[in-house]
Amino acid sequence: MASIFKRGGRKGKGGYFVEYSERPGLRRTVYAGRDLAAAQALARKLEADAMLRRKGVMDDRAERWAAADARPLAEHVSDFLAALRAARRTEKHVRLAAARIRRVIEAVGAGRLSDLAPSAVQGAIGLMIEGENMAMKTANGHVQVVKQLSRWAWLDGRARDYALAPVRGYNAATDRRLVRRALTDTELSALLHAAHEGGPVLGMAGPDRAMLYALAVGSGFRAGELASLTPESFNLAACPPTATVDAGYSKRRRRDVQPLPRGLAEALGPWLESKAAGAPVFGRLARTADMLRADLEAAGVPDKTAEGVADFHSLRHTYVSRLVRSGVNVKLCQELARHSDPKLTLGIYAHVDMQDKALALATVPALEAPRDVVAEAAAGITARGAAHATQGVPCHGLPQGHDGAETEVDESESETPGRARIADPGVSCDGSGEGIRTLDLRVMNPLL
Repeated sequence: MASIFKRGGRKGKGGYFVEYSERPGLRRTVYAGRDLAAAQALARKLEADAMLRRKGVMDDRAERWAAADARPLAEHVSDFLAALRAARRTEKHVRLAAARIRRVIEAVGAGRLSDLAPSAVQGAIGLMIEGENMAMKTANGHVQVVKQLSRWAWLDGRARDYALAPVRGYNAATDRRLVRRALTDTELSALLHAAHEGGPVLGMAGPDRAMLYALAVGSGFRAGELASLTPESFNLAACPPTATVDAGYSKRRRRDVQPLPRGLAEALGPWLESKAAGAPVFGRLARTADMLRADLEAAGVPDKTAEGVADFHSLRHTYVSRLVRSGVNVKLCQELARHSDPKLTLGIYAHVDMQDKALALATVPALEAPRDVVAEAAAGITARGAAHATQGVPCHGLPQGHDGAETEVDESESETPGRARIADPGVSCDGSGEGIRTLDLRVMNPLL
């Protein structure tokens, strides 16, 4: 049974307390205020709830969920951010997550966990896209982090279920705001020369900038990873030579050991001799985009073209594109790029231009149609021409004069009999060459 007693205070100013048995072996004391009737009512309620728990009628989890939902949502957000820090997320990641969660909460007008309903969250982010012209990639970041909050609350016993599981992301491929391009080998050579011969830019000497760009293209390291490198990060005597980024600086939070091209390693050796042990080889690396833009301008290379923008991260795109152009298989490209998904490697980072496509086609063996296919095609053209002539309609398979009459074909200029004419890959497609005009699909496509 619950008991009521009064404690503290002078001249009757003390308060009442209720002591009750929540479950066998566990007694609790709750302050009930200064009103005796209210204390008696609370004692009856606590005793009744304890009896329901002992009989299995009341679920302790339901009480915890109700108590958690009664807390301000801001307190849950603070606990979630603390959990991210405990999981060794970077402070930059935590700050970005906090800003996005609070923006969604403000847009929804949520004060409790239960206010974060799927329809409310989806609608609020949709309005951000339409009303604020938010990029879909950025919107996906908001979706991801608020869903992480909901899932964390569920796994931590603060919510009955993963409430925001139905919220869906957006197709960012249809709304790419920043399209990067890869530098060609000619542009890269001009950039390295201009940087090496140029004066200091943003406090970094020309040879150091040239080595920074060369290492970015030769290793695929990001700006933050390059900034962490010290002389001890390089093992140029290994086979192959390597550069190592510690897990604390790698984007995927792993210790990355990246092989280096032999030519780059040979250039790195003398350059590293002047660098202090234990200190970053590139000093305090900042504003890399502005630095690269200045060197591109000095090299006469445009930073913006119809293919996209060349910024510092484009050097990583150049690294992946050169791997693909060299014929490296997809799995190796993915591993060297340190991507979790090959779709990201080939779909975003690998770039090909028209010259790459033409070179690929030039390596494909020529296809020749057998003699009987050409003979059947010629017979079909003659038969259709006769039929059209009977109906008074000119045959479109043969050349015509200006008056619509069919002209004769000079067979002396035809190819070797029995072989279909294959276009010369070296001839331009400006109309200077003529192909075979026929409705016979076996001639149009020798594979049929």
